[in-house]
Amino acid sequence: MTRNLLLTQHYLRAVLVLLMLAALSVQSLLAQNRRGTPIPEGHGKELVEQACTSCHTISAITRSGFDGVEMWRSVQESMMELPESDAVRIAEYLAEHFPAREDRKPTLVDGPVEIDIQEWIVPTLGQRSRDPVEAPDGAIWWTGMWASLVGRLDPVTGTMEEYPLPPEARPHSIVPDDEGYIWYTGNSNGTIGKLDPETGEITEYPTEAGDPHTAVFHPNGKLYFTSQRAAMLGRLDPETGELTEIPTEPRPYGIIVAQNGTVWIAYNGTNKLASMDPESMELRYYAISDEDTRIRRLGIDSKGIIWYVNSTGIVGRPSDKATGRYVFR
Repeated sequence: MTRNLLLTQHYLRAVLVLLMLAALSVQSLLAQNRRGTPIPEGHGKELVEQACTSCHTISAITRSGFDGVEMWRSVQESMMELPESDAVRIAEYLAEHFPAREDRKPTLVDGPVEIDIQEWIVPTLGQRSRDPVEAPDGAIWWTGMWASLVGRLDPVTGTMEEYPLPPEARPHSIVPDDEGYIWYTGNSNGTIGKLDPETGEITEYPTEAGDPHTAVFHPNGKLYFTSQRAAMLGRLDPETGELTEIPTEPRPYGIIVAQNGTVWIAYNGTNKLASMDPESMELRYYAISDEDTRIRRLGIDSKGIIWYVNSTGIVGRPSDKATGRYVFR
């Protein structure tokens, strides 16, 4: 009996040691993966590798670039707080080795329009603020995906307030409704969520797909959404809580409602768009002439024409209603 107990304890200790070693190996591997791409030697390299890879890979730096120390400082300040000396050293290193890339600079067109850009730093740094949208009262709402929160900005006063969501939600997009509720897609916990800003109360609707991505309200009062990884589309009735989901082509991404009530979907995994009947959820697919095209977002102009941009920098619109084929314009 005593021998068996000792063997059991010895076995448990061995298993625990193996698990600890495995965890350390995984952490080391993740750190190596985040560093991945080698960067040039220089004063500040080690700081860049330590600070910048705590959240993202080095390739996020090597793929980008900004002109000057001040530009890199402004990027830094939206992500994390650093001691002044470290922040300066990192910015100087990045400005020296990663200036703005010529192939990513826009082509400026002469014209009478002058644009003034005003920016606000969100209260929680590093949250990956995204998908801003205007609510009926004029406030601007956004999602903080990595921090699992949504935020509200008063564009007149600059006042910002953040609302915590369930920690695993990691919301991708946000949609205010006419009653003042804020709806979001819980991209990591597989839910559609509704926030009451007055009370902070959250109502969650679990999805079958598990990764709701982008959502839009229809004039019929229902919420339609895409689920990119699961290759599904969904419809939620806020009145009843009824949720319907259907399979579709790979990686549905953006979703909008046309003036005639048709729901349009962009696909990031194939060279197609789709229109969906909001009642039957029947789909019709439209092939894009370039097979390499992958579409994320859609827009509708004042004439009701659908516009898209593809991953190779081309703007497109429908040209042949009879065949359903699309060409680039």
